[in-house]
Amino acid sequence: MNLPKTKLAYLFLLPGILLILAFSFIPFVDTIITSFQSAKLILPKERFAGFDNYQDIVIDTRFWYSLFLTLFYTFVSICLEAILGLCFALIMNRLSPRSSFLRVLILIPWTIPTVVTARIWQWMFDYNLGIINYLFEIFGFSRVNWLGKPFLAFFSIVIADVWKTAPFVAIIVLAGLSAIPQEIYKASAIDGANSWQRFRYITLPLILPIVGVAIMFRAIDALRIFDLVYVLTGGGPGGSTETLSVYAYKLFFYKGDFGQGAATSVIILLLVAGFGYFYTKKSFEK
Repeated sequence: MNLPKTKLAYLFLLPGILLILAFSFIPFVDTIITSFQSAKLILPKERFAGFDNYQDIVIDTRFWYSLFLTLFYTFVSICLEAILGLCFALIMNRLSPRSSFLRVLILIPWTIPTVVTARIWQWMFDYNLGIINYLFEIFGFSRVNWLGKPFLAFFSIVIADVWKTAPFVAIIVLAGLSAIPQEIYKASAIDGANSWQRFRYITLPLILPIVGVAIMFRAIDALRIFDLVYVLTGGGPGGSTETLSVYAYKLFFYKGDFGQGAATSVIILLLVAGFGYFYTKKSFEK
């Protein structure tokens, strides 16, 4: 059977397309349909509920707290990751090829699965057995209940997330630094520019678009964060670290309200998609 090259190419793409439909598109459509239904674990049958699920979520103070916490967490973590990622990238860019071990050392946290990262930091923050409190006692400080107080629990999540994902930002920024022609630096050195001036007027303007791309990727991940928070704090203490994804999870599996859980998932999708759209639009306008 002789097929045209175009049809043959689509034939090879068919298995991948079917996998995307099976594992992404169909659950996506099912989630949207469920968000407009009254689907609860205790009810034998589903019924159409219109926008009731969305209305119930909007009047829930837990939802608004989770939304504020998610946005605040995203802002704080992205700012820290952008700064640290830029510093790491500048360090790796100045390392000689013989110092490849140091580059690998910087990138190791990013290669660790998020659940493992959360468990590691949970042990480190442990009140009785954690190494952080052990070091505090060595230096004469009292123990700190990192995961038992709302502000400290939130701060602990930010620390764990920044530790893991700042190397991701560093990789992207390092790629941008490697693409800058060295002739520009040589010309600026001849003109008498010092190291700070070369960074301020050459390096920073040229890598800002790359940093923007890294921020967009990280913001999309941060807005839908679940695994790190769920393993590290479970949304506690007292719901003080309950992000939108954890809030949706508890609606699904704790409350058994699949309709409201699906509606919250759709809201998270709209939030992430809206951020990605407006951020990309503003970036291209510049």
